[in-house]
Amino acid sequence: MKEGAKFFETAPSTPGKSVSKDYLSRLQLLFREIDYRYVAPQPPSMDFLRSHHSWMHDTFGPTTSWTTSQLDTLGDATFSIAERFYPFADIEMKAIMAKLSAIVIHIDDSLEDDTMYNEIGSFVHHVFTGKAQPSALLDLYHECIKEMSHLHEGDPVLQAAAVIPWINYIDGCLLEKRLLTIDTELRASPYDMGYQNLAKQRCHFTGHAARETLPGARVRFPLYIRHRTGIAEAYAAAIFKSTKYQDLPLSRYIMALPDITFYTLVLNDLISFHKEELGGETVNMIHLQTQSFKGYAGSGASGEWTVSDTFNLLCNQVKDATDRIDEILRLQDCERIAREKLDSRDIGLSDIDVTIALQWREYRDGYISWHLESQRYKLDFLRLEQFGPKFHSVSRS
Repeated sequence: MKEGAKFFETAPSTPGKSVSKDYLSRLQLLFREIDYRYVAPQPPSMDFLRSHHSWMHDTFGPTTSWTTSQLDTLGDATFSIAERFYPFADIEMKAIMAKLSAIVIHIDDSLEDDTMYNEIGSFVHHVFTGKAQPSALLDLYHECIKEMSHLHEGDPVLQAAAVIPWINYIDGCLLEKRLLTIDTELRASPYDMGYQNLAKQRCHFTGHAARETLPGARVRFPLYIRHRTGIAEAYAAAIFKSTKYQDLPLSRYIMALPDITFYTLVLNDLISFHKEELGGETVNMIHLQTQSFKGYAGSGASGEWTVSDTFNLLCNQVKDATDRIDEILRLQDCERIAREKLDSRDIGLSDIDVTIALQWREYRDGYISWHLESQRYKLDFLRLEQFGPKFHSVSRS
């Protein structure tokens, strides 16, 4: 879910005059195309709220230099992530997602610190070799990852989907740091192995510039980076584990998991795009993807590929992914069963199928709702009530 932007950044809450609103219209159209339904948040679980804020201040806080105010802000945000994304989950499952989300946001916001960069550089090695982590923060992160693994004991495939992305996230941060510090002359980062040897030969490269790589050759790379930093598969896997003891058969939903991962990843970029445009940020997936399509025919004044073309393409891809998920999980049939209180066996389904589909439904709506409700994304001018549900929420057995 991570989007590579600072958590505490500020920007205007309404569109600037220099910002085209075309992408906002396209985003709203996407919400209608995928039948997004806004449901106002339920009263929060006070037990979860108290326990999470206690953990933020008593356990997480001492591993950082953040102020009480910063910890409160991050605690509120990660609490609401768990509540909105997984309204069907119990406190134990929500708590571990909130904890891990808090730690990765903090790591993301601290990467400009070389000490943090150097510490996370040894994190994965210490995980694999069983050595102690180099800092209290990373030790806590490792403990939370192990807690997540224990909660998914019983199905090693789902366990891997729920756990490994949190480890890969660290490598994604390291890679992202290198890409932001490229020495364009040497085409390498000071953080790369072998950079010092290249630097000694710097004079050899003068006047011998390498041929520029055709942008189309890099078309897969922006999404690859997002997969490494986005932790999307872990957020997707959490849909199907509402409690430690829920045992939904993996084969009933595994074919939908790649598209749910894509939905989670790319929709975050689409919704984040507005605040990034307001802040003048161009190091994001949409701008990088646009650069990779340079030379393709698009809607620009001279027929060139534009940011709007990329935004529209990604909206279309999210719509297609959502349609495939709904079809695989038989969402419409399952909603009809729940709404009309039918016997699921009459249409070749089971109560398990209904549970799987409705947990997906609540996740995909809650995922969008959280983004639109958050001041971070500067979309408070959108009228959420226009996306109201077509029928009341239904409970699962």
